Amino acid sequence: MYPKELINIINGSFINIPKSNKKINKFKMNSKDITKNDVFIAYGKGINFCEEAIKKGCLLIISDKIIDIKTKVGIIKVDDIKDTLIKLGTYIRSCYKDIPLIAVTGSVGKSTTTSLIANILSNKRKVLYNKDNKNNYLGVTETLFKLDNTYDVVIIELGMNHSHEIEELSIMIKPDISIITNIGTSHIGNLGSKNNILKAKMEIIKGMNNGLLLLPSDDKYLNKVNYKHVDRCYSITTSNINVNERLQFILNYDDNNYEIDFPIPNKYYINNIIFAFKIGIIFEVDPKDIINSINTFEKLDKRMNIIKQGSIVLIDDCYNSSYESLKSSLEYISNFNNNLIILADILELGKYSKKIHQRIDKLIKKLKIKEVLLVGQYVKYIDGLHFNNNKELINYLDTININNKIILIKGSRKMALENIKDYILKKRI
Repeated sequence: MYPKELINIINGSFINIPKSNKKINKFKMNSKDITKNDVFIAYGKGINFCEEAIKKGCLLIISDKIIDIKTKVGIIKVDDIKDTLIKLGTYIRSCYKDIPLIAVTGSVGKSTTTSLIANILSNKRKVLYNKDNKNNYLGVTETLFKLDNTYDVVIIELGMNHSHEIEELSIMIKPDISIITNIGTSHIGNLGSKNNILKAKMEIIKGMNNGLLLLPSDDKYLNKVNYKHVDRCYSITTSNINVNERLQFILNYDDNNYEIDFPIPNKYYINNIIFAFKIGIIFEVDPKDIINSINTFEKLDKRMNIIKQGSIVLIDDCYNSSYESLKSSLEYISNFNNNLIILADILELGKYSKKIHQRIDKLIKKLKIKEVLLVGQYVKYIDGLHFNNNKELINYLDTININNKIILIKGSRKMALENIKDYILKKRI
């Protein structure tokens, strides 16, 4: 693509006409990553780093603001950066439409499923996928900017907290295979009901052209789905489920039994493993290689990571929270004596906040968990010791003996519970 072609694609206008009509290399949103003949997209605070991008050899700069710099580098003004990114992502996907693309969404387990599939397919293919929870239009387009003919398959995790977000992304990336892991209560405050969450997740098929939709067999909301090409993975069954420090079970496929020894001790990941196994089969990966990739999977940061240090076992599950994921974490830790749980608010529940936190309180009592430390506004509906902020809770930890405890830390991302985790690991052990 050349600068004059780019203008037509994004419907922009030259503020500064480039002196060179060289071919565009890559699109970048971080000035530190710029190489010769790249296009720098000055998104948000990126406007402050245009001079750095120029020094590194960028060919063009795209911005929705006026850039007052004397340079020979071309500057393109657009009305809306988001619209520009969507147009660029759509164009890039159209250039590589023969490369199969797998899209993954759902209320819980998106990132783990995406990473699992990437590990499995990497046995035979070069895989591009969005890491580090980059699942909105910024992260998805940034991932597509890396796409070229050297890749064999693309895996894109799609997130949302409002209606029509997934629809917009699906139309852009045009999935060949889509996966919906489950329908939970995440973002129910924005969407109003689980039926509306179902509708929002089903937007993933908007960009598909008779593609395959993989769904779990045990989700009552997804069981309502009527789509021509649905696979609920009935051909894959499980037995002998055991959860200790790892998740262990037997996976049966095509009259063969495979031993799963997954590093995250949570039975709710079984469906995610089944999805990943199914994708491996579709892409003709040897089942033994699939199982090896599952069993050697490296856990994602802050997701049921068991950290043993001294006499303490710390379960770091503070990346994010929902009722469904918290339920499984609580069920796990209830199997051990001397447990201590540190919980923070589950956010974006709207009018359901009180009801869901009261449901958590009932679950904690049912599981007979005694020591409960709580921080935030909505956890007031849960019995335990309450703190206004993380600092107050940390000060309290300074006064008690937490040796020989198994400690679970979990809350919504914005509650920043990693500060408490870091304190326990650095100060108390």
